[in-house]
Amino acid sequence: RNTFPSITSLHPPANTITSDNFVSIVGFGSLLSKNSALYTSPNLRNFSVVRVRGYRRVFAHTSPIFFSRNIARKETREIASLSVEECEDASFIGCRFEIPMEEYPALAMREAEFNFTAVVTRDVETNEVVGEEDVKSVCCVRGSDALYTSQYCKKVLFEGREEDSSKCECVKCALKEFGEPMIWTDELIFPTRTYCRHCVLAARGLGKAVEDDFLDNTFLADRKTRLREHLERDPSILEELPPESLAVRYGG
Repeated sequence: RNTFPSITSLHPPANTITSDNFVSIVGFGSLLSKNSALYTSPNLRNFSVVRVRGYRRVFAHTSPIFFSRNIARKETREIASLSVEECEDASFIGCRFEIPMEEYPALAMREAEFNFTAVVTRDVETNEVVGEEDVKSVCCVRGSDALYTSQYCKKVLFEGREEDSSKCECVKCALKEFGEPMIWTDELIFPTRTYCRHCVLAARGLGKAVEDDFLDNTFLADRKTRLREHLERDPSILEELPPESLAVRYGG
């Protein structure tokens, strides 16, 4: 995924930086797998299970990487990945870890269409705040197509100017190459099968409480259907092995 991040996007919110210059991160989907997190941040530390309140986990985000890796199923609309969005009475169990400041830009570039939001992480059992006092954690919260393209799309940025905008490789333009007009949608799209399986296995690896929360507090794009219901209707999703090239990365 090639993006064109602004200078500010490569810097985390100031209140997510620890006293020794690490950045605190929340994982809620594939990053529940420590192995997946290590792909982007090989020097992460203090990986732990936490609860985040005031946000809901939803399969309402579309990524061109699922098409390029041939794991999206356009014909059945199984093309969604996860995001979280503000929801006052909701919460989810995720993970928290810290990465060196120099590893943050790679994460920021990979997730550029999201809003990098500072959230409070709490111990699942005690509800006490996890981490240093007054240090929150970066969470990838639902953004908008308009905001993303205004910052990253060359066709928008260079409209009416001489610069060549015909080869824009931003997420929005990459999706259009696969016939998908939107990054964020309220259309009823469904979880990408091998990605969904990976996330469930990653949650399972963190214990039954985390797996149960993932199944019961993750919603399809209709915001009504829980993931557990979806998997009960089609249990074959959890038998959907990733391509050999992704066996480690999407192995749970």
